[in-house]
Amino acid sequence: MSTRISTWRYFDIWLVAAVLLLTAYGVLIIRSAVTGAPAFEALPVAQVRWAAIGFMIMLAFAAIDYRVLTSMHWYIYFGLVAALIFVLVAGAFGNETRRWIQVTSEIRIQPSEFGRVFLAVTFAQFLANRRHKIHQFSNTIAAVIYILIPVGLIFLEPDLGMSLTFLVLWFVMIWLAGLPLSHFALLALLGVMGLTAVFPFLQEYQKERITTFISPESADQESLFNIEQAEISIGSGGWFGKGYLNGTQSQLGFLRVQHTDFIFSVLTEEMGLIFGSLVVLALMAFILWRILRVAFITPDPVGKLICVGIATILFFQTVVSVGMNVRVLPVTGLTLPFVSYGGSSLTTLFIAIGIVQSVLMRHRKQEFG
Repeated sequence: MSTRISTWRYFDIWLVAAVLLLTAYGVLIIRSAVTGAPAFEALPVAQVRWAAIGFMIMLAFAAIDYRVLTSMHWYIYFGLVAALIFVLVAGAFGNETRRWIQVTSEIRIQPSEFGRVFLAVTFAQFLANRRHKIHQFSNTIAAVIYILIPVGLIFLEPDLGMSLTFLVLWFVMIWLAGLPLSHFALLALLGVMGLTAVFPFLQEYQKERITTFISPESADQESLFNIEQAEISIGSGGWFGKGYLNGTQSQLGFLRVQHTDFIFSVLTEEMGLIFGSLVVLALMAFILWRILRVAFITPDPVGKLICVGIATILFFQTVVSVGMNVRVLPVTGLTLPFVSYGGSSLTTLFIAIGIVQSVLMRHRKQEFG
């Protein structure tokens, strides 16, 4: 009993508070985004339900020693690969993509969302087990194969945004593990060649998003419409916004997918720069700081890599989501963490916070041989 109490005393209540505040803010903005759309009016309640489930799962993962997960890293990795293969074979369709497993008539899960978090766990252990080989090029090849299997399966769904998330996660973690600079140079060259080779195999809508970003003057108005509406939403919000439920682009239906991809435009138009954008970004910055603080204080290299990997996921998705809303990055379909609607996404983010808490709660009880 005393051991359990001493473990929970390190639980980071400030991290959880920031996550819950950001999630609650997201529910309010989702409610505004779907107002006047009867087909989506149940989404705010559904998001609250997913948040409650996610919170309980977060506590469960915090209670589990993260080293139990790392000890099963190969089982988790191959389970992820099997789930991604199942999606391609018998997954549920949505918006011309096959990314989900239909559990019930109302519930479906997206394995790639869970995979981004659990890959941080499994890859951290993979790197720790092979840290004595980090300077060997054969180890780099093994690490490349390790990431390309799930990325290739996700790319086939197709899901370019999530594929890039996995690659960025891999890059940051292997860099932190000490990959030689010469290996990075070669991988960068191969990466450029790979992107060039992959482009012809992208779906037409994916090519269109990229070409519209690179050359907007040659794009048709239909392709530019939502990007322009997002710009108008953000620009017209000003310092203090137009008021909750009073956004013109969102409430009049000019802005599409506003409860997911373009929710940042909705919150900025209605709440403005001060009470909208800055509040959300400040909360995310605080969450990232608390996670990186855990990475800094834990003596366990695996725990450190896990926390950095999870922080990378949150940072990358936030940058890309905000970037595509303000038109400095192409549209990829990545959502704003804790704010955009999505059951699988929100649940996995709470799992990620639970794993970080597990590392923190046990950072004083490590034993290494």
